[in-house]
Amino acid sequence: MNALPLSDSLRARQLSPFSLHWQEPLATQLRFQHELPGQLANRLLNVELGLYLLAELLPLAPPQALPDLLNGEGVVYQFRPVWKPRQHRYLNRARALLAPYMDRTVWLMALAKYDSLPTSLRAFGSHSTGSCGSEVNRSNLRNREELFRQALA
Repeated sequence: MNALPLSDSLRARQLSPFSLHWQEPLATQLRFQHELPGQLANRLLNVELGLYLLAELLPLAPPQALPDLLNGEGVVYQFRPVWKPRQHRYLNRARALLAPYMDRTVWLMALAKYDSLPTSLRAFGSHSTGSCGSEVNRSNLRNREELFRQALA
């Protein structure tokens, strides 16, 4: 793996309460605004974080490549561009936040469920690499992008 090694401070930050609840308060807002059941808003934001990571690190890769990116394997990972230190930090942080998606089956099931959601909820059109949902208003897109950037920083 070519990702930068984790420092002690980074490990501590990964275990902070923020890492467990990075989606709040946006998840609660989505839950009430769209009357979503249970943890659906949290799952939606987890999938979108994975798609955001792909858009930032491997913009030409298909959405199905996330497990390869997180595991540091596969063709898309081997032929990736040279990354800046910030991008290496994003990957290390995402490995902690999106650990269940290292399993390809789990990711593909989550992606299929995401695709089945109304387009008015989705920030990404997951089958077109890195494209943003057109029915989500600009303000909501900016809020989600900022949330994803903070979660990975």
